[in-house]
Amino acid sequence: MPEPSIYDYLAKLDVAELTIEQLNSATKLTNLDPVNIEFWQGVITLNRVLQDSRTFPHGLPIPETQAIEVLTIADSATGSIKPQGDTEIWRVENIDLDGCVVGFFDGANFSAIPVDGSGLMVNYPPFYITAQVYLAFNNGSGSEQTPSIVYSKVAL
Repeated sequence: MPEPSIYDYLAKLDVAELTIEQLNSATKLTNLDPVNIEFWQGVITLNRVLQDSRTFPHGLPIPETQAIEVLTIADSATGSIKPQGDTEIWRVENIDLDGCVVGFFDGANFSAIPVDGSGLMVNYPPFYITAQVYLAFNNGSGSEQTPSIVYSKVAL
């Protein structure tokens, strides 16, 4: 009986749905031996498809994906900015705090980005955010604020 191919493990998935985690999980189901060369050729092909379809060469921002995201946050409220898809990665180029406290957020835990005595961020961009760890803004300024970021997508 022939060994299953990587395509058997990932049957019926569109390229847009495939994640590196799924590809890695499927590769754990086989051994490293000469019998599985065809299996690993499929893995290498799919890995390359993911890389070429979701990123721009050399880790550069994907052309035409740079944008500015602006939030309107009421006093004593919180807002967040995060990539839309599970596989998108944004490189944050600039942040305008507009009187808010900003930090990384995973949906449960908040890690503030430190500011100095002048209110300037100590860990200044560029840095990366994903749908799993993104930016949250807390507004305690006493009035409505509109913080914003400039970002470029580096993975779709």
